[in-house]
Amino acid sequence: MFKTQPKKVLHVLNSASGGAALSTVGLMESLREQGIDACAVCHDAGGQSERDLLSEATQGNVIFTPLYWWNRKNRAKAWKRPLIEVNQLRRTGFKRGSAAKVTRFAQDQQADLIHTNTICTPEGATAARNLGLPHVWHLRELVGPGRPFRLPLEGRSLGQYLAQHCSFLVANSNVTASIVRDWLTDGLLQVVPNGIDLSRFPVRQTTPEGSKLVVAMVGSISSSWKKHPLFVDAASHVDPSLNIEFRIYGHDPAQGGTVPGNAYADALHAQIDRLGLRQRFAFPGFLSDPVEIMSRIDILVHQADDESFGRVIVEAMAVGIPVVGVRGGGVGEIIIDGETGLLGPPNDAAALAKGIETLARDADQRQRMGRAGRKRAESTYSLESCAAGILKVYQAAMSRPLRRQ
Repeated sequence: MFKTQPKKVLHVLNSASGGAALSTVGLMESLREQGIDACAVCHDAGGQSERDLLSEATQGNVIFTPLYWWNRKNRAKAWKRPLIEVNQLRRTGFKRGSAAKVTRFAQDQQADLIHTNTICTPEGATAARNLGLPHVWHLRELVGPGRPFRLPLEGRSLGQYLAQHCSFLVANSNVTASIVRDWLTDGLLQVVPNGIDLSRFPVRQTTPEGSKLVVAMVGSISSSWKKHPLFVDAASHVDPSLNIEFRIYGHDPAQGGTVPGNAYADALHAQIDRLGLRQRFAFPGFLSDPVEIMSRIDILVHQADDESFGRVIVEAMAVGIPVVGVRGGGVGEIIIDGETGLLGPPNDAAALAKGIETLARDADQRQRMGRAGRKRAESTYSLESCAAGILKVYQAAMSRPLRRQ
């Protein structure tokens, strides 16, 4: 007889950092209240503070080890891709070694369900098949031709592979799901939006009239797909008479333009200098606590159109901050144009600037959109709602274990 729900879930992650990791940590903590313990295997990426969060969420039942990333390295330069592939094959024992390690850890922890929290690593699927366990595979990426992530299998071939290697495929947004839905067998795909712990996000106090407004984006300058240059270009179009400070939160390899060596960061700082914006820009660096970041921002700008979700947008809405974004990816799904923020076409700096100016000049509109954003976060993107959705998937998955290889 199958259990009605798992007692312990092994989570597989491709990094301890980023929105997917934060969503997973929150999910672990919420599901513990439902009687489900967590353990984890995580690819050895992420800072110490982020690893500590994952360790705390699993009560120390976590290992950090190299995992194979089976997505093609299409963000790397072409000449680097074979070198990256050889190196990761060496570090993971040609995928077999890393899969065996996940399998042994699942056995040691007596996990009765495996949840792979990224499409990028296949070890969780292999371990589940080795052990005959249910496997929930979480699609948090935009995959396929013309998308940020390319997999060795695509279209119907990917659908057939997933049908054999997961009990259910969970997509983190309708945008993510729409790309793969036609490739999959009926009943395999479930949509469960990410959620955040809203109790940690108090509504921000309104900035006094006449004070300097902070207009910011959040994204490490090592992540070129966040389109930092577009944000800078938009800032150059904003009326300079407006009392605004622009900020970029996240790791800056150039340390505010003082340490050369990273081509993308160097080009970004050169762009700021060329446009005469140095005095209007600040780089606070990486802050691990999103609540601290959001407490300092008046308007969030999110110009990346290749996001499958956009956790930072929900964090902004949670504290009552309006967002200027683009009609693309998860950004356009989360933001309701004219109600919780303003949307423009992708890659249009002038449109972003217009949105920034509109909100900067109208405090009442910022407050209205902020209130509406908080309500939308509560109704659609709470951690409780996400955990309830995942719990239903787990319960259904328990009767659909994978066939042993």
